[in-house]
Amino acid sequence: MAGLFTYYFFFLLYQALIKIGWFRWRTIGTENLPPRVNGGMILAVNHISWLDIHAVGVLLPPRYRLTWLGKIELFRHPLANWFFRQMLVIPVKRGGRDLAAIREAEETLKRGAVMLIYPEGHRSGTGILQKGHGGAIRLAMQAGVPIVPMAIFGTRRGLRGSMQRDLVTLHIGKPYFIAPTPNGKISPALMETLTNEMMQRIAAMLPEANRGIYGQPEVAQEVLERIAGQA
Repeated sequence: MAGLFTYYFFFLLYQALIKIGWFRWRTIGTENLPPRVNGGMILAVNHISWLDIHAVGVLLPPRYRLTWLGKIELFRHPLANWFFRQMLVIPVKRGGRDLAAIREAEETLKRGAVMLIYPEGHRSGTGILQKGHGGAIRLAMQAGVPIVPMAIFGTRRGLRGSMQRDLVTLHIGKPYFIAPTPNGKISPALMETLTNEMMQRIAAMLPEANRGIYGQPEVAQEVLERIAGQA
């Protein structure tokens, strides 16, 4: 209950700032979001600054309230542990494969959660897309949920930038499924391919200067054409 109150408090506060024109935050592609009645989904988005999660949470309709993963260090204090659990955060141990967190995330997705995952694994700070990791791929396959690629830009200067009217854009791409393998396992080569495809879908929605290692023009164009062909 406390988490829901906190969520709606910040949601309405930010929405008010957007409506009066103080915050220049916008969404492109809301129609691409899978209907909530279809169940859970993974939102795979690039990560620039701490403001990203606020912007994504506010720019999505309330029925897409986020579940997300947070480093376990955030949960050390009992009060912090209670608060972050109320805010639907799943603690993850960094530096290795946290099987307990993976199982919890998988079960949460099967129950219909909208889970935000940053495939880069950390904030870039610069807005330049970093090399992606395959956790979202594995979870999507195991839970049988779609991946919704998303790109955010304009948050590099954090809250100060938004207060000074930086334009923040959340671009939502077409959802897609990862087909399960016959034995349920993903080889390193296949994981690399699937991860690159996911990151290229994200890169294709970013300004060209922000695409980083996924910024080859011919690759970006190919992804855009494939996405358009699914419309």
